[in-house]
Amino acid sequence: MYRLLPILGLTIGVATCAPAPRPPAEERIQFHEPDDPLLLAEHLDVLLQPAMRERVTGSRSFALAARYVADRMREFRLQPALAGRYQLVYEARVHLPWPVTLGWADRDTAAFYPGLEFWPDARSDTGRVVADRVALCAVPDGCPSAPVWLLPAAFAKKVPAVARAQGVQAVLLVGPLRPELAHAPIANLKILQLTPNAAGRLLGLSPSTLTAHLTGAEAVALRLRRPLRLRVQRLDETQVGALNVLGFVAGKDPLLRAELVIVCADLDAIALPGTSLLFDGAHLGEGVAALLELARFYSTLATYWPLPQRTVLFAVWSGARQGYQGLQAYLRQPLWELNATQRIIYLDPDPATLPHLQELVAAYGLTLKPVLLPDSVQVERQVFWNVPSGWQQAYQRIYRTSPAVSPPDPEALRVRALQRARMLVRAAQATLLSEVILPEPWEPVREDTLPLPALEHRP
Repeated sequence: MYRLLPILGLTIGVATCAPAPRPPAEERIQFHEPDDPLLLAEHLDVLLQPAMRERVTGSRSFALAARYVADRMREFRLQPALAGRYQLVYEARVHLPWPVTLGWADRDTAAFYPGLEFWPDARSDTGRVVADRVALCAVPDGCPSAPVWLLPAAFAKKVPAVARAQGVQAVLLVGPLRPELAHAPIANLKILQLTPNAAGRLLGLSPSTLTAHLTGAEAVALRLRRPLRLRVQRLDETQVGALNVLGFVAGKDPLLRAELVIVCADLDAIALPGTSLLFDGAHLGEGVAALLELARFYSTLATYWPLPQRTVLFAVWSGARQGYQGLQAYLRQPLWELNATQRIIYLDPDPATLPHLQELVAAYGLTLKPVLLPDSVQVERQVFWNVPSGWQQAYQRIYRTSPAVSPPDPEALRVRALQRARMLVRAAQATLLSEVILPEPWEPVREDTLPLPALEHRP
């Protein structure tokens, strides 16, 4: 009798420490969706602070935002990416063509206003051009020889290669002003975006004459009575120390935990450090806010339940507006074997650069799952111009019409950003659950009804 007591005690102890019983296969496991509006709004409010709005890769604003993301990952108890650090540094190339002036050679002061009449193309090289001959072409092929070409903005991607082959010094692209970023310039080629009104005023042509030249079958070369002058300079260094922020939630399945799912988003924005001319209303941090809430959810889930089964890497990249340099840096030196990486779930990538992103990921043999917002929501995202009121008044005197600029409404942008972040969380969760929790069926519900194991079974 007494000999049986130790054995019985051991049996009871083992039973007490055993893992929580799994639910029957026929039951559906319920998870709440991690789209708490208060927590999402907290992340967005921080990222929309003036000190963090100008989140260009390599800037102080980006470093502050990256520190916030790392602090939240630490708070949510994610495993640091490497040697106790969430932030990993790599070398990135950054090209910011600014300041820029455009006018006539017989005047000492600039005659055109950036943000209202012209803007430097992100690929523009630095330097100075003075020219009295300009070629006006409807298409780049067959454009006559001249120091400066003026073409429709629709050929922005094709023009540089053709222009460089013919020794063109500068290209003026006529159309709407679209601020972007690039990692490097096109050597020896200055490129400016120019509104139709400004192009006509620069060349001394009426709107109808300018339109006829840019849509006609034959290109023309004009000799200007007043030579034009443009100058492009560069802001900051071309090589910077950039930051990626990464944290893990370890998988719980003995076999599947060796497989990785990457959930990632971009942190950088379009801006010019030290200036207030731009306000990037297209990249307010919705993807990062959604990612942080997903990280909180899965870290909490792992505390109380033997899930997720696969390991999840939550990654926030820099350099996305300049060729996805942060993602490329990780793929060159991954923290996990790429052949064990099941999928990359990318929150809110730029639709315009999505083909390039897909090619980049496919080159490493990986599968990309972009989480995109509906087109109806994408249309409302834009970059705003914060041009001084004096410039706007001068523009109105010149053209006798008000400039087509509208100042951003921070509160309205915040509300719309919160709505987009919630949409991203729900869409990402629908994909992520089936990747890291399998093969049991799952059912997302609005309220938190996650059943916790009995107290004695908690790890």
